[in-house]
Amino acid sequence: MLRTSKPSKRRTVPLLAAVTAVVAATTCMVSPAGAATGAAATGSATGAPKLWATQLQFDDNGTPWSVAQFQAIKAKGMNSVEINMPWNQIEPGKGTFDFSELDTELADATAAGIRIVPIFWQAGWRGSPAAWITGTETTSTGGTGIAPPWWDLTQQQDYFDYVTGTVAHITDNPGYGGAILNYGRLDAQWSDNGDGGWATADIDYFHRHWLPQTYRTIAAFNSANGTAYTSFDQVPAAVPGKPLAGVYQDFRQWSVQDTYDRLTAAVRRVSAGPLYYYFGGHISNAPDIGNLPDIFFDLARKYGVTVIEDAAQSPGLTLTFGSLANAYHVKLAQEWTAPDDAEMPAQAVQWISNYGMGLPYGGGEDFFIHDGTSKDVIAYPIYTAALSQLQSLKGSYPQQPVAVYFDYSKAWGNPAGGSLSSVENEITALWSRHQSGFAVVTSDEVKNHAVDLKKFRAVLPLNGADANVTAYQKAGGTALSSGDQLTAAAPAYADLSSAHALQVVPTTAADHHSAQLVLAEINPYFGYDGAVVLHPAGLDLASGRYHAVDAATGKALPQVAENDGGACVPLTLGTATLADWKLVAGPAPAGTPVPASCSTTAGGATTVGATVGSNDGSSGVIFQSVGATGAGADGNLTVTTIGGQSAYRTWTTAQTGVGSANAYLQLDPGSAVARAATVTLTVTYWSQEGQGFTAQYDATGSPYQNGPTVTGSGSGSWQTATVTLTGAQFDQAQNLQADLRLAATDPSLPLYIHSVQLSTAQ
Repeated sequence: MLRTSKPSKRRTVPLLAAVTAVVAATTCMVSPAGAATGAAATGSATGAPKLWATQLQFDDNGTPWSVAQFQAIKAKGMNSVEINMPWNQIEPGKGTFDFSELDTELADATAAGIRIVPIFWQAGWRGSPAAWITGTETTSTGGTGIAPPWWDLTQQQDYFDYVTGTVAHITDNPGYGGAILNYGRLDAQWSDNGDGGWATADIDYFHRHWLPQTYRTIAAFNSANGTAYTSFDQVPAAVPGKPLAGVYQDFRQWSVQDTYDRLTAAVRRVSAGPLYYYFGGHISNAPDIGNLPDIFFDLARKYGVTVIEDAAQSPGLTLTFGSLANAYHVKLAQEWTAPDDAEMPAQAVQWISNYGMGLPYGGGEDFFIHDGTSKDVIAYPIYTAALSQLQSLKGSYPQQPVAVYFDYSKAWGNPAGGSLSSVENEITALWSRHQSGFAVVTSDEVKNHAVDLKKFRAVLPLNGADANVTAYQKAGGTALSSGDQLTAAAPAYADLSSAHALQVVPTTAADHHSAQLVLAEINPYFGYDGAVVLHPAGLDLASGRYHAVDAATGKALPQVAENDGGACVPLTLGTATLADWKLVAGPAPAGTPVPASCSTTAGGATTVGATVGSNDGSSGVIFQSVGATGAGADGNLTVTTIGGQSAYRTWTTAQTGVGSANAYLQLDPGSAVARAATVTLTVTYWSQEGQGFTAQYDATGSPYQNGPTVTGSGSGSWQTATVTLTGAQFDQAQNLQADLRLAATDPSLPLYIHSVQLSTAQ
């Protein structure tokens, strides 16, 4: 970015008396039903402009962002910037606000024709909380957390005053583009992983307010939980894994819902401008960090808020959020946090192509974060080059009357609720190998009356059949038992030669006579060489003949007409590359090249492998996380030498702090091996006393299926073992999008591997 120096004239102003009066009316005991009233309460997400943005720090190393810097962003096709607000700088003393630098940046943004969207953090970003805020959360183990105590009512009101006072000051400024509201630590809400939830103020609120409000009497509590307490004060604020932990978790989730409700209502009383919620984390995080998506969508529906989904490169997460946006009629914007440099280009194009999953409720895109690091060199140009393509999308992501369903009750504290650990990866795998417009429905969505399962002709439960699924079946609905049944229930809109290398995200026009298709080569290691067959029925198009054209030029692509009215189009696409097609009505024009053959029935290599020193994917296998140094990771590998031969060495538990050590492998999805159900695996490894490995592979219904365990002689020598893996379904459903891993028998010792080879069974 351009860097210029511009002096800032600081001015300090007291909190406006009118704002004080408005905020004072928002007491901390308002129930979740207490909604905003008047014109400001009717702010509509559907009426808010789409957010085409990049995120910035609050200023440029102490200097306000300049007109020239904002103009450079505007020239890239964006209409907004998000800036991270430092509470301590904006409100250096309680009730005393300093808006001088913020006012300068708003003026500069206005001059550049761009809007500023402030991001309000209570804790976790530099400058938040304010220095005059005292006290911190307590973790479940008694440690010191990071955020202020959630239920310290005085400090909660201090944060509300800071947010509403700032919004009231800037809401009528022409450079104001809305506000992003957060509470807790960053967008993780109330995590026990360093953030807490067991401060004295939290436990007091649990005993004195939530328990009586929820159960009315201690007798009712005892009846519901099989206990014999004589007062609510005796009920433990149970930590995870202890009896009644579900009760306290229920309180924690209610707290997120209640606090965001009251915070949003307070802001709506001073501004009708656009509002946004961040959703950080993944589906599996809900029991820990309180990030239940339906809480945010339900409140977004109530207050006209756009939900911003972080980690939007995940198809499983984005398909879920796109379905929720449709069910709640709430706008969905998408953000992505970049991984390491090697995987960054592929994840960037995946994130960009996923945007269509949220249509017609797409709310724009947000690039995290424009900060001069490698993201700006690698991913930012990919994002900005694709903006005009994304902005041109008009229509809806096609949805069939078929749903995958999962139960979120475990996140609410129901110990019997189905596991959430693999749901997101399962959705990704289902869609990757069968690209169709199935919906994703959550138990909270049904509870909130955003959707009725009866509208679907078939439902696939992912983490157990709960009461909703049982009632659906009793009413005559069809509950599927496996992902394979989804193929017949929900017709695909695209067939691919190989899953996990290419994805196709369509936008079907409102008149159902054309569809625009964003194709993304999403594999960081392996390109795509095959074909794409497009099906009008799966795209929700009117019956008839269609042909494929290049979206930019309108020129017909080489293709073979399909019997169902669609087209088969050959495609070779390099890794991390985007393409843009349209399927339009009518037969292909005369003279359109017709390939001699076009089929998604693939051949591909029947033997793949990798050796230390040649980990470039050219032989069909990638060892992942080579050279990675992330703390807490279970797959870091180091290149070393032992017994006169090079090797990959797993990190030990002493290095990682976790209880397992693995070598993760990804197969070329275009190979015959990746599609085989039975393969032979050959591993050359260093045999040492007490160490061996188990081949754990992605199989139907189990991403970590245990294969044979290899122990070796333990003699301190290089040895080779060959094992057979059966029932494989390599869907990259493991960590790091791996297909299999070699799990060290003793993770406290290093496991040394020289090479691997996999072959289809003969």
